[in-house]
Amino acid sequence: GIPNACIACFLVAAASGRAAAFASLALPCPRFAAHQQQRRVHSTSAHTSQKSSPSDVQQSAQERQRQPPPQQQQQQWAKHALLISSFSDGVVNSPDASSYLKLGLAKSLAAEQSRITEDQVRESVLFSPCAGPSIDLLNDLEDVDNVISSLSQSTAAMDISHMERKADDVLKQLQLSSGDSDPMYCRILYIPTAMYALNPDSKNTPGKQRQRARADGKKRRTQVVNHVQDMLGDNVAVLACTLDFDDGSIKQPVGSNDADLFPSDGKEAFSSWRPHLIYVEGGNTFWLQHCMDKGDWTTDLVSACAGPDAYAVYCGKSAGAIVAGSMVDTATWKGWDDPTVVPGRAAYEDWAGYRGLGFAGEAAVFPHMDDVWEELVGEKKSQLGDGSTVYCLREWEACCIDGDTEELFVVSGEHY
Repeated sequence: GIPNACIACFLVAAASGRAAAFASLALPCPRFAAHQQQRRVHSTSAHTSQKSSPSDVQQSAQERQRQPPPQQQQQQWAKHALLISSFSDGVVNSPDASSYLKLGLAKSLAAEQSRITEDQVRESVLFSPCAGPSIDLLNDLEDVDNVISSLSQSTAAMDISHMERKADDVLKQLQLSSGDSDPMYCRILYIPTAMYALNPDSKNTPGKQRQRARADGKKRRTQVVNHVQDMLGDNVAVLACTLDFDDGSIKQPVGSNDADLFPSDGKEAFSSWRPHLIYVEGGNTFWLQHCMDKGDWTTDLVSACAGPDAYAVYCGKSAGAIVAGSMVDTATWKGWDDPTVVPGRAAYEDWAGYRGLGFAGEAAVFPHMDDVWEELVGEKKSQLGDGSTVYCLREWEACCIDGDTEELFVVSGEHY
């Protein structure tokens, strides 16, 4: 039920003549929101406690391995995404892809600023219910909402210079709204799990393989962080951390020495840290998909990147692009990725019909396309039947996804 405090808040607002303004916000009473949040926390805690038995977790993992490839939850278009073969060639050396990434981050930052301002409006009502919401905050909220409305145009219809101008206008307006005292952060969640798959034929020990993979992942993440920082400018501080889907750990935070600015584990990264950019690195597609299933990370990715409440830009490279498509089968075409790293699915046939995230609708992705693969790709595509779409991305190409309009288009960077 609704606590009496909520009724009191509205009655006080009505008595002061602010009821219309309060209602026009379409915002719940702050006390009611807190009441609902408390109920959700209790419900979540009870639900979690019922599932925390180690034996239950082990049994669940065994059942998943015995089952055929799961038909995952209904696929949804990513709100804003880039699927690439190479970050260097497909984004850094591509003004078009960089502009599209910048526009997506500007949208994400604007949506977050809108949520922050809404919370401040609620607090102003709670602090002084007789006076009603702060007029200055209402004006700020209107400014941010106008910025978001201006971004509703189909990005596929925009030219690249228009995208760049839009992004710059948004960032400028957000700087004015946030003020000098509140730093604006862009949070990056870097996921190198596909790189961490062990190579059974390697002469190095598993420990050395992991150590080298982590060092390589850190270098690649630095390139992503630096490019985002260059795009957004000095008025936006970039925070980044690394999440391994295998164990859910968070490592290597950068951008601040304040530990409170980073999540303690992977689930918290999605539930409360809410990154603006989720970057899924390339490597062994099968290991990546296995770890996503094992930790139920698919649900987190879909909630963060797809649907009306999405808050993050998705950037998937190679393996990260494949799992974002409609099916994972394309990872079997070249024979590059080793499926034996996944218990119970050691053959390519075990991955037939395995569904991806569906961030590009019913389109699948085949990264690292080259002339040598044209005959193979033609044969594989003919086996899929009519109506099947596969985007074959060369190193310098990026597939840009606009989920609001369910459109996608491919842009090219510099190549020789």
